[in-house]
Amino acid sequence: MNEQQKKEMSQIKPASSSNLERLKQKTSEDFMKYFETTYQPPNMRDAQRRKRKDTDVLYDFHIPEGMMEAGKGKKYLIRTYGCQMNEHDTEVMAGILEAMGYESTDTAKEADIILLNTCAIRENAENKVFGEIGHLKPLKTENPNLILGVCGCMSQEESVVNRILKKHPFIDLIFGTHNIHKLPELVQEAVFGKEMVIDVWSKEGDIIENLPRSRKGRIKAWVNIMYGCDKFCTYCIVPYTRGKERSRLPEDIIQEVRHLAAQGIRKSLSLVRT
Repeated sequence: MNEQQKKEMSQIKPASSSNLERLKQKTSEDFMKYFETTYQPPNMRDAQRRKRKDTDVLYDFHIPEGMMEAGKGKKYLIRTYGCQMNEHDTEVMAGILEAMGYESTDTAKEADIILLNTCAIRENAENKVFGEIGHLKPLKTENPNLILGVCGCMSQEESVVNRILKKHPFIDLIFGTHNIHKLPELVQEAVFGKEMVIDVWSKEGDIIENLPRSRKGRIKAWVNIMYGCDKFCTYCIVPYTRGKERSRLPEDIIQEVRHLAAQGIRKSLSLVRT
């Protein structure tokens, strides 16, 4: 240490006990003002809690007027990992994006937004996702306007979000399984924001019934009967990633099946385990 450094060090005053105490009393909410965009990471402890509050069923989903043509002339790509429930969620996200004006593509280089709908059941599936994130990095470098998003069950895990924050900061958007209906606002925030958008609800929300869907097949279709699980088996992460058990109303299920039949769908496959 030279003389100048010694002089500077001698002028530094130690933090007073009162200042240290004030810092200890600060919560995460006190630091939220430093984030220019949404920052709501998952919390596995909150995800474990179960309350007796009844789940509301809502029929008021709509694309905000200013976002109905936000994707005009743009393309999207969703890569799906895991179970049939994830395939169902992908159909919903595709329906929302198409309602915003986006068109589907199977080519990553053509896409303006790429979403990875992830699975947390098997380690192999998680490894595939992180491998794909690494493969997409050069594409993001080549096209900074490309929106890269990670959603699905992996996003509900704190360790996954922390890993993305530390090792893959080029990701633009992280959201979970409970707020897919907020996709228009999340995409808009990712497009215009300067920081990574993280919006993961640790507690399940309401059942949203009138979500648009873009189904690929013309013969069979997935139909949700219920969401979540309350069993908490030792080996299973589903109760944490999909929330408490909650069922759709019978009349809503019947109406959806009749609508599918009218469209020529011959086989309705029920989804009862998340």
